[in-house]
Amino acid sequence: MSSEALSLMNSFSHVYVEKNILHHPRTERILSFFPKAEVIVIERYKDVFDRSRQNYDLQFLSQKLILAEKTGTFIYEGSKACEDFGNEWFYYCTNALNCIFNCEYCWLKGMYNSANPVIFVNLEDFFAETEKLLQQHPVYLCLSYETDLVPFENMTGMLQEWGEFTVNHPDLSIEIRTKSALEIWDRIPVNDRIIPSFTLSPDPVIERYEHKTPSLDRRLAAARQAVDQGFKVRLSFDPMFSVSNWQMIYAEMIEKTMQVLQPDNIRDINIGTFRLSKEYMRLMRKRFPDSAAVQYPYVLKDGFYQYPQEKKDRMEEYVSGVLGKYVEKEKIFRLEEK
Repeated sequence: MSSEALSLMNSFSHVYVEKNILHHPRTERILSFFPKAEVIVIERYKDVFDRSRQNYDLQFLSQKLILAEKTGTFIYEGSKACEDFGNEWFYYCTNALNCIFNCEYCWLKGMYNSANPVIFVNLEDFFAETEKLLQQHPVYLCLSYETDLVPFENMTGMLQEWGEFTVNHPDLSIEIRTKSALEIWDRIPVNDRIIPSFTLSPDPVIERYEHKTPSLDRRLAAARQAVDQGFKVRLSFDPMFSVSNWQMIYAEMIEKTMQVLQPDNIRDINIGTFRLSKEYMRLMRKRFPDSAAVQYPYVLKDGFYQYPQEKKDRMEEYVSGVLGKYVEKEKIFRLEEK
């Protein structure tokens, strides 16, 4: 078992479980991974998850897992701040909330008061809602939107089930985006409509901003496993940061990436510099006064804090140019060009 999987299994001293799903088969499967954890039965997950006046940083040092039943809306329209890769019917779903990784710039830190992850065990209801939507039109669905689902796969099996569901629904395409190095791709059925998507950063950016995430080499090893299984992989160089010697470190990262994966195995690539909504930035600057990632003097444009346009264009055009030495222009997606 990988160090990432072992770390996850040892990370939760307490598991909160909603009473109505205490005996759900997926609840029992997940709890079997934490035999030493104290299980606390609750009425509703929001009673412990998103209370006001919580200390996010302290809570992250000792995360508690919450198992719950999702109700209300299951499928949401995709955000304009995210790349849709030319898909007209762009959606996302929330099988889980929050993440075991601790990226300083993560927008979830401005969205929720709690650092605790929530897993919704009633996957069958997500499938039912997706089938209703598929009766209207094709669906492009992002699964890892308010979390990174891959680190949880050993205990949930959700991605394998989503893969099997997708194979049986020809008008459904799913994207599984991750920073995880967990090698799960031999369990996911290979299909052109199932898209493993790996967010890659240079190691100096990982070390400075993406705490608890795997190194570039380990992420590339996981992407290589997906390739070896027969997947065409998507790469995401987003968000990029203007760190010291950024041209050199991003060029070196791209060169290493192409050596490991080979251009023919790459489905497409999206690039983008850091951006964050005005509302989330306001909260994150208050919560994290020492974070260089959020305290940088960005400019506000169209409701999002981002680098000044000249710097943003220079970074994205440079990286696009380096990538253009390896892949066709049509495979490179830049949000601003939509």
